[in-house]
Amino acid sequence: MNTADIQSQVINFLRLPLVVLVLFVHSDFRGVSADWNVFWTTDLTGIGPQLPTIGAVIDFISGSLALLANPFFFFISGALFFREGTFSKELYLQKLSRRVFSLLLPYVLWIFTFLFLLSIGEELFPNRTAIVDKPIVNFAFSDWLLCFWDISRIGSQGGIAAPLVVPFWFLRDLMVLCIFTPIIYRVLRWFAGMRKEVPILLFVALLYASRWIDDMPGLSFQGLLFFSFGAFFSIKRVKFVDVMRPLKWGGLLFAVFSWQIDSANLMYAGLIVFTVSMVTRFLERRKQQGKVRLPLPTTLTDAAFFVFAYHTIVQGGILFLLKCGVIIPHNALEAFTIYLFSPLVMLTIGVALHRLLSKIAPRILSVYCGGR
Repeated sequence: MNTADIQSQVINFLRLPLVVLVLFVHSDFRGVSADWNVFWTTDLTGIGPQLPTIGAVIDFISGSLALLANPFFFFISGALFFREGTFSKELYLQKLSRRVFSLLLPYVLWIFTFLFLLSIGEELFPNRTAIVDKPIVNFAFSDWLLCFWDISRIGSQGGIAAPLVVPFWFLRDLMVLCIFTPIIYRVLRWFAGMRKEVPILLFVALLYASRWIDDMPGLSFQGLLFFSFGAFFSIKRVKFVDVMRPLKWGGLLFAVFSWQIDSANLMYAGLIVFTVSMVTRFLERRKQQGKVRLPLPTTLTDAAFFVFAYHTIVQGGILFLLKCGVIIPHNALEAFTIYLFSPLVMLTIGVALHRLLSKIAPRILSVYCGGR
């Protein structure tokens, strides 16, 4: 198996697991109801060390570990954008034109689809709003525009500065990064000519300093760093799988150390190295055994982007059932079971819908998924 093949297979293999991590991020039900909030309370009356609450475990998975998906996607996007290892005006315009179809068009279509579904929901359930804290019938022109950029500025919404399809903040910020790739290329090209210790130390320093830098809608410092991280390998014409394959335990130890010093982005960098090393070794072992195809069914991998784009619709239904008391966890085991089943439900329904649409409306599905 040559290096180009294994790197492509590593990327293809990781897409679905990273989407599943996104589903876990959105399965943290803290604050949904008093029945849920109780699992975050700690019993301070006991003597000796206290076991972590189920809420603390959920926070670690959804609020820390699963957030690896965001920088990992930026890393992969940077590596793919510059995969030719060179750059020119013609290539830049060609790549932007492709991303109009693969990023911008799905971005716009999904947001319009969500607006349509929300308007139906408000007709069926008067006096209820979802995602945005303002009825669509009362939208001003500026509110419609903000749905495509930052819903936190609509009414008294607040919260995350994301478009109406909340996970699409990643696509929004990625499109902005794609526009500025000529600058990114020149800077990284300059660093690629230096001793390798210089860009490594600078990258580590910037990752550590990122904790004090606030992001703006459309410009994520985390996104810029990890996009550049992936792009650096392509610009230097080095396959990241070759570099990371022998660094399995080094990446893991670095991630644990970074977690101890409360530096999330450094931890994610270590986890990217560890994960790429593990997956590369796993796929190489399968190749040696004569197993050429990816171990994940194509039915699942083909639906990855669709699940990513659609899943907050089902998430809203789950939240509605929890808020209304239709589903009530009576103990920690039930709470954790519901937590684990939530991503499974979103994934299963998403894959089923994708499979159905691929049979009855394949061209429409292709447009909504950017040709993926």
